[in-house]
Amino acid sequence: MDDERKNNEKKNKRRDFSFQVDLKGIIRLLSENLYSSTDVFLRELLQNAVDAIEARRVEGPDFKEGRIQIEYRQMGSQQARMVFSDNGIGLTQEELHTFLSVIGQSSKRGEMRQGSFIGQFGIGLLSCFLVTDEIFVKSRSIREERGCCWLGRSDGTYQVTEYSGHTETDDEEGGETEPQEMVPGTEVTLILKGKMASRYSEERVVGLLKEYGFLIQVPVEFEGNGGKRRINDGFIPWRQSFCSNEEILQFGERVFEEEFLGVVPISGEGLKGYAFISGRQTSAAAEGRHKIYLKDMLITEEGKELIPRWAFFTRCILNAQTLTPMASREGVVSDHQLAKARNKIEKCIFDYFVALSQYDVNKLKRLTILHNVAIKSLAVENEQIYKLLFPFLTFSTNKGNMTGFQVVEAAKRHPVYYCMEVDDYRRACPLVGNGSGVLINAGYIYDTKLLQMLKRYQRGVCVEPLNEASYEAFLEEPSEDMRRELAGLLTTAGKVLEPFHCGAVLKQFEPMEQPVLYVPGADEFLDYTLGEGGFSGFLEGFDLGGADAFGGFDSGYGTKLYLNGRNSLIRRLAQVQDPDIVTDMMRVLYVHAILAGHYNLGERETEILNTGLIRLIGYGLGGEV
Repeated sequence: MDDERKNNEKKNKRRDFSFQVDLKGIIRLLSENLYSSTDVFLRELLQNAVDAIEARRVEGPDFKEGRIQIEYRQMGSQQARMVFSDNGIGLTQEELHTFLSVIGQSSKRGEMRQGSFIGQFGIGLLSCFLVTDEIFVKSRSIREERGCCWLGRSDGTYQVTEYSGHTETDDEEGGETEPQEMVPGTEVTLILKGKMASRYSEERVVGLLKEYGFLIQVPVEFEGNGGKRRINDGFIPWRQSFCSNEEILQFGERVFEEEFLGVVPISGEGLKGYAFISGRQTSAAAEGRHKIYLKDMLITEEGKELIPRWAFFTRCILNAQTLTPMASREGVVSDHQLAKARNKIEKCIFDYFVALSQYDVNKLKRLTILHNVAIKSLAVENEQIYKLLFPFLTFSTNKGNMTGFQVVEAAKRHPVYYCMEVDDYRRACPLVGNGSGVLINAGYIYDTKLLQMLKRYQRGVCVEPLNEASYEAFLEEPSEDMRRELAGLLTTAGKVLEPFHCGAVLKQFEPMEQPVLYVPGADEFLDYTLGEGGFSGFLEGFDLGGADAFGGFDSGYGTKLYLNGRNSLIRRLAQVQDPDIVTDMMRVLYVHAILAGHYNLGERETEILNTGLIRLIGYGLGGEV
C-alpha cells in the first residue's frame, strides 16, 4: 500500500508544459529551408483565395460568381500596399483564432474538402511574413452576420476585433456615406517596405501572378497605378470543345516563347496538357523548361519528378489533379500517383512517334535527327522505340554521318565495325580510308549499346566491335617479294618486342607515311603487370598452369605492332646492317606507335623514350654511342 501511495503522489506532482514557438525562428526556417524564393507569398495568397471560393461552392452549390481581386498601390519610393480579396467562404472569429494563430493547423478540413484543396490557410499565410512584418486579415464567414479583423505580427503577437459586417461607402451624388453590408469573403492586406517594396514592383507582381495563376478558372482582377487588368484571361486549348493543331502550337509558342516542331497531347486520369517538341537541340541538363500545375496552380518549372528524363527535348505544360504536393508546394511527392502520371506521359509521347511513322515519316526523320541523343536514350530502354526509330538515328562513320538504315544496308555488302572508344576510332579511321569497309564511331553515349542490340533485330547483318582480330579485315597482306625483303627486319622486331609481350606482324596499309601501328590486345594489362612483377608477391604459390594460361606469352601475343611494308622508313631500316641501330630504331618506333595511339607509357617504355632518342641522335652525329 505504501508503494502504491508513493507512486500516486509522484504522478500528482507531474505537470504538462506546452511547447513555446518562436515565430521569427519559424519564418527564418521557411525562408532558408522550405521555400526557394520569397515570391511564393503571392502563390499562397492566390491559393488561399481559390480554396475559399471552392469551399463556398461546396457549402452552396448555387454559388457561381467567385472572384479574386488584387489591389496594388505605391506609397512613396520605399513603400507599397497590396490587398488580396475574395468572395469565398470567409472565416468565423473562432476560425481566425484556430487557423491563423495556431501554427500547423489548416482551415481545409473534412474528407470531402481534402480532395479539392491543396493549400493550408494558416501555414500559407505565414509565407507573407517573408516580405512584411504585419499581416492584416478582414473576413466575414457565410455562417455569421458579423465580420472579424485579425492583425498578426512577426514577433508572434496578434489581435482580433469584431465589426458589424457593414462598411461605409461614398454616396455618388453628395459625398454622403451610408452603411453597406460587407459580402462574405476575406481580405488580406500587406504593407511592403524598403527593399521588399522595390523588389515587388507593380509589373513584377503582375508577372508573378500570371505565372502562378495562369490556369485559375476563377476571374482574377488586378488594379494598380497602371489601371485595371485581367490576370488569367488566357486561352487554354484543352478546355475548348475543339482546337486545331495550329492553335495548340501557337498557344505553346506564347507560353514558352519559342517555336516547336510538333505537339503531343497529354491526357490521362487527372492529367491534362501538352508536350511541345522543341525546334532546336536541347540539353538534358537544361532546367526550368516546363510548367507543372497542380489543380490549376503553378508549383514548379522543373518537372524532373514527373517528366521522363529522356524527354528533355520537350517543353511541357501540364495540369494535374491527383498528385500530392510537397510541403513547400514547389514539387510533388514521389508516390504511386506520380509514377502513374509519368508512365502516362511516356506512353503519350511514344504513341505520337508511332503515329508519325505511319502518317508523316519525313517529320519523324527531322525530329529524330534534331534530337538524336534524346531518342537514342529512349531506344536503348524501349524495344518498340528501338524498332521504330533505329532506321532514322544517325551515327558518325568514316564515310560521314549514316542513318541506322544505311548502316544495315552497308552491312549486307561490306564489313562494318564499330569502335567503342573515340580514341580507338581516331586511330583506326585512317587505316580504313575510303575503302569498302565501314567503321562507326560508337564512342558516344548510347551508340555502342544500340549497335550491340542490332543483331537481336536484324538477323544475318554483321556489325561487330573492332578488336585486334578485326584489323585483319583492314590491313592488306604483303606481297611475296615484300615478305622476302623484310623478313630479317621482322625477325629482329619480334625479338626486340618480346620483352614487352608484343608481337611483330608485317602488313601493308594506308596511309603509307605511317611506319607502324600499335594495337593492344585484351590481355595487355595482365601481361604488363606480370612482366613488371607488380603481382609477383601476390601470385607466389599459385599454380598458373604455365604462362600460356593467360595468353600472350608465345608468338601469338594479343598485342601487336604492325609494320607497314609500304613505308619508306621501314624498307630503309631493313637494309641497315648494324644490329644495334636496328634494335634501337625498332624500340623507338614501338614507343612512337604507343604515343601516336594516345596510350599511356609504362616505365620501360618511358626509359626507351629517354635513352633511345639520345642514342639515335648519337648515330646521326656519328662516332661512338
